[in-house]
Amino acid sequence: MKNYRIKLSICILAAIALWGCGRNPVGDEPAVTGKPELKGKLVFHSYTSYDTGDSQIFLYDFETNKLEQISSGWNISNAMNAHFSPDGKSIVFMGIGAETNTWDIFLYDFTAAPPRNLTVNGSTRDEDPKFSPDGKRIAFKRDFRVAEMDLETLNVTILSPADYSMPYYNADGTRLICSKGDGATSSIAVIDIKSKTVKTLYDEPGVQDYYPINADETSFYYSRGYAASNRVDQVYRGYWNGLKSKRLPFNSTDGDYSDAYPVNEKWVVISSTRTGSLGGYDLYIANVESGDIFPMTDYHPKINTSKNELGATVHL
Repeated sequence: MKNYRIKLSICILAAIALWGCGRNPVGDEPAVTGKPELKGKLVFHSYTSYDTGDSQIFLYDFETNKLEQISSGWNISNAMNAHFSPDGKSIVFMGIGAETNTWDIFLYDFTAAPPRNLTVNGSTRDEDPKFSPDGKRIAFKRDFRVAEMDLETLNVTILSPADYSMPYYNADGTRLICSKGDGATSSIAVIDIKSKTVKTLYDEPGVQDYYPINADETSFYYSRGYAASNRVDQVYRGYWNGLKSKRLPFNSTDGDYSDAYPVNEKWVVISSTRTGSLGGYDLYIANVESGDIFPMTDYHPKINTSKNELGATVHL
């Protein structure tokens, strides 16, 4: 009888221990979310709508958990679409300059103020800037053509015919991936910078193909409509050699999934209107292999708001 009671007590204690391990954490115990632990910085913009003109740029530091609205003191309207320099010391972005009252490209050094207008001379419409891998050039859209600027001389070279936009460099800075057209007739194209030749890579009929961002030496991410009958945006992986693109596993038809920016080989930051979002577009971090997806509010509760959070770029 004594041995039986001892065995029974051991079983009860084991059951209690197992039950306790399976409970959701409470109090000060951290919840396990599965999101990656990151160091470095995230920059993005937030606005009510594109046409409202109230866009502001935010900077988030993963290490210090500090979220800062960095554009509030600038004499620039509607600042958006920032991109980190390779060394992480500065960003380029687009905004409406007070001197020109049109879209301009600005360079902001985090150690200096205010931002410098790189396109102040002239009445051109300049948008969507991206640094080259060596940080010496930027590619951008000038009057609906892809252009490149030498940051030392500020000389600009036009690289494409009309109706091309959203350029992004490949890994060695010799080519640009970009979008052609708009809406259902748009496509993804590649530009050879030296020869200025343009080649279409992807053109899915009846849907929008846009916002290409390089991933590595062989591939890039871009946004594409799910189908002509259901044009919600989805994130695809495309290939510089034109191999068939792949729809990534975190996509769903419950909303738009777009504007992917690589964090590392497994994770991307995206904007999505998926079920549970706080406003229009919220920022999420998603795994390109497993399909796991987490809101960026898992890092800081005020990253996502009732406005639209878009154009995320990461420097780690």
